[in-house]
Amino acid sequence: MTREEALLRIVGLAREHSLSASEIETALEREADARAPGRAGLVGRILAYLGGIFVFAGIGVFIALNWDAMNSLARIVVSLGPGVAAFVMALVAVRDPRYERATTPLFLIAAALQPTGILVAIDELASGGDWHYAVLLTSGVLVLQQLAVFARYRRSTLLFTSLLFALWFLATALDIVEMDEEWIALLLGASTIGVCVGLERTEHRDIVPFWYFVGAVAAFGGLFGVLEDTPVELGFLLAACGGVFLSVQTRSRTLLVVSTVAILGYVSYYTSEHFLDSLGWPIVLIVLGLVLILLSALALRINKRYLGRV
Repeated sequence: MTREEALLRIVGLAREHSLSASEIETALEREADARAPGRAGLVGRILAYLGGIFVFAGIGVFIALNWDAMNSLARIVVSLGPGVAAFVMALVAVRDPRYERATTPLFLIAAALQPTGILVAIDELASGGDWHYAVLLTSGVLVLQQLAVFARYRRSTLLFTSLLFALWFLATALDIVEMDEEWIALLLGASTIGVCVGLERTEHRDIVPFWYFVGAVAAFGGLFGVLEDTPVELGFLLAACGGVFLSVQTRSRTLLVVSTVAILGYVSYYTSEHFLDSLGWPIVLIVLGLVLILLSALALRINKRYLGRV
């Protein structure tokens, strides 16, 4: 095949699949990057990250040193401006395949800086009041912003930040109605686990392990606070065992680790409270553990032999 025939074939494939010249150029650049030595690419990324960190550190130090000398407008601009600028840059980058790698860091930077800027603006412009409503307004605005952009571009990063701001909003709203902290943690933690179960079968599953950890820690912490020193305190142990069962069903190592730590932590707590000087309690735990292991082996054998599943 001659060069002219190859070019004609490329043009035909591009038209068939609606590929633009910029997309083809980006693909060629990625192939070139992939063929380049990995160490050089890694060093380049590390230097870029370090450079960005030092830039933002410099901006932060400059703002801190001159904060008292600024008027209200200057404080709003220097605190909210970088976040809005990063968000706008992310919107520009997400539309251009050449800046694909910059999109996620820019969205995360914007998500970190914008809340501070909005709270500073509210503090400078408002004349007092309950701080809950300032946080409620800030988180609500950011949830709508992140969800709107997520609906357009379907980026996992935007779903991550949307969930973060939604939990912040709900926690503040529940605190306004004076719900106990234990119940807030339990409710939001369980809700987060439910959302993660729904996300397992989507293309956004990469963010699930982090939120499994956050949700499970919050749920178990809140549940222990609710059940502690009550007649149904042992229900915590059942819930932790349920977490292990759910981790097997969802194949989540994160949920398995947190549930296991919850079980071991509660057993240690219960032992120190009720059986500190008893030699029979450890034996009971060992026997119970052996029985569960035998039952698990029996269940696996039945499952494999009679149900045809491994």
